[in-house]
Amino acid sequence: MRNAATMTIYNQTIEQLSLAQEAVASVLAQDIPVDLFLVDNGSTDEYTWEWMKSLASPSICVEHHPFNISPVKIANEQARELFGMGYPCMLGTPSDAILPPNLYREFLRWPRGVVTGSMTEDRDYIRTGESHAVNTCTPLAVVLLRKWVYDALIAKDGYLFDPNIFLYASDMDFALRISSCGIIGIQTDLQYYHFRSASHRMLPPDKARLITGQADSDRAYFEKRWGFKVDSAAYGEAAQNINFKGEPIG
Repeated sequence: MRNAATMTIYNQTIEQLSLAQEAVASVLAQDIPVDLFLVDNGSTDEYTWEWMKSLASPSICVEHHPFNISPVKIANEQARELFGMGYPCMLGTPSDAILPPNLYREFLRWPRGVVTGSMTEDRDYIRTGESHAVNTCTPLAVVLLRKWVYDALIAKDGYLFDPNIFLYASDMDFALRISSCGIIGIQTDLQYYHFRSASHRMLPPDKARLITGQADSDRAYFEKRWGFKVDSAAYGEAAQNINFKGEPIG
């Protein structure tokens, strides 16, 4: 079976590039064959695109955007293309996450439409044993998505991720929408290192404010769309309510 993995990279500093290189290396070190689809999403440093071009091979596809665009737009296009090419699933992973070598294989063991793992900030913790389910919540930092989930959301909404969201809160919006379709994902105890929010934590304050400002705008859209904030108890209640039909509350 062919296994697709995707990563979108937006580097503005050398520190981000270094972390992205580790992230890519961890995908290439998976213990099953992986076809990796890399997107340079308008990186402003002078090294990222040159490095990515050097990786191009039959199993590593690289793409370049001259300017930073919505990662949601990229993810929607990748899902359409990869599932159209015959991949039964795709693993999405960010450029600030380092995976254990058995992650993709372990995720495939679970027959759920959405499979995720658990984050750790301990760079030295690499767990390679068999994974176990811990939750039905599905944080989307590193996620395996099967085609039938994509088909269900396309049939329902016409898109995988809401194109009105640039990035932030897209995972929570996604969780509500799959819940309304009766789809229950799984979170496993398989841990991967995640720096978390490297997109702004590794930037100078003025550039970081642009990122956090976009996040605030996305969260405001989410609240207007659903009728509650991303950090409210109403979100968890809706996501786990078997009677939830995907309609705004309030």
